[in-house]
Amino acid sequence: MESTGQVVLAADGMTLDQCLELTSKVGDRVYAIKVHNLVNEHSPSVIERIRKAGARRLWVDAKLHDISKTVELRAKAIAESGADILTVHASGGIDMMMAAVEFGPAEIYAVTVLTSLTEEQAHLIYGQPSKAAALYLAQLAKVAGIAGVVSSPKEVGILAKRPELQGLKFVTPGVRSPGKETHDQARVGTITGAIISGSTHPVIGRQVTEARGSCGSPSSNRRRDFFNPNYNRRRIKMTTGLGGIP
Repeated sequence: MESTGQVVLAADGMTLDQCLELTSKVGDRVYAIKVHNLVNEHSPSVIERIRKAGARRLWVDAKLHDISKTVELRAKAIAESGADILTVHASGGIDMMMAAVEFGPAEIYAVTVLTSLTEEQAHLIYGQPSKAAALYLAQLAKVAGIAGVVSSPKEVGILAKRPELQGLKFVTPGVRSPGKETHDQARVGTITGAIISGSTHPVIGRQVTEARGSCGSPSSNRRRDFFNPNYNRRRIKMTTGLGGIP
């Protein structure tokens, strides 16, 4: 794993002006800026505006889940809008994911089990524990040629160790500092724990985007903490004795 620029910033819920301002400050220090509602509110042209503000990559978090032809058309349109990354649901099946890979942006990530589901809810939906369901769905994604899979910090350790999943990127939303509000996330963990378990791309969202400084903008201290690779290396070394990010 590279030691810099691997964190994904989730801009969900931000206004366009807020997103552009934050991107101008940290866009070159994160792996990607992840957007959802902004594309719906401002049309796909917003992607180019965020890129010009300083984003290295634009991730449209559409979470497509439909018949293969529909996903093909939507993935193609999203790619043509300038997006670099697109999400689909792995539960849509191999053919659907293959359509996204063929016609979509350069990187397609497959969502396994949503982090908003409790363990009980996941079991009711998938008929098995979240870890088993995430593993099965990740295996389907690998067969489909997906670039990476999205899982909670609770499952990433199992996925990252599986030899048949080697070569995938492991994206983990639901990470935050100990004691911080979990909002609508149910299966969560710390950014340090996720990285140690094998996460290649922790996703940071509201803990940063809703942290306000004295001027009403996202706190510069919070940005420095999460987007400074030396900070994360120090945190891991203090917690585990490891000398660097695995």
